[in-house]
Amino acid sequence: MSRSPQFSDETFVLPPPMPDGTEFCLCFQLRAAARRASALYAERLSPIGLGLPQYSLVGMAWACEKQNGRPPSITELAAALDLDRTTLSRNLKPMIAAGLVEVSPSGHGRAKLVRATREGRAAYRAGVALWRAAQDQAHAALGGQFAPLMQALDTTIAGLPAAAGRTIANDL
Repeated sequence: MSRSPQFSDETFVLPPPMPDGTEFCLCFQLRAAARRASALYAERLSPIGLGLPQYSLVGMAWACEKQNGRPPSITELAAALDLDRTTLSRNLKPMIAAGLVEVSPSGHGRAKLVRATREGRAAYRAGVALWRAAQDQAHAALGGQFAPLMQALDTTIAGLPAAAGRTIANDL
């Protein structure tokens, strides 16, 4: 495994992310890959004014509603996005203010439903071709490793325990 420096001083050597000196840190490698993938998608989605987290949230709210015939609750949407409710609630506030989603009472206790607004759905539709361009660029960059990587990530997500209410700031 290698990491390429992003600076010009060729005399400075980056140490490998190996805290005990025996193997690469899974978390470090996943986060580094996530940062690079996020930058790729963010760059492609920039023309619609949404970052990847906002684009994913609007899209997932809309997809959940289409699949289930009703908008998802905050709890259901948090589960679909693999976030805790607190993180999702915090990230919904600016999206509500921007008119991309709306939150309303469910009529069942304290549960609230999240719906992509007409403006949110329009922004999502406008981003589909941009998302596809980012996805195609990732396919091209990874070549034959794309499908095995996706399978390995599915296995990783399924095999590691959920956060149990603890999140890292800015996960979404």
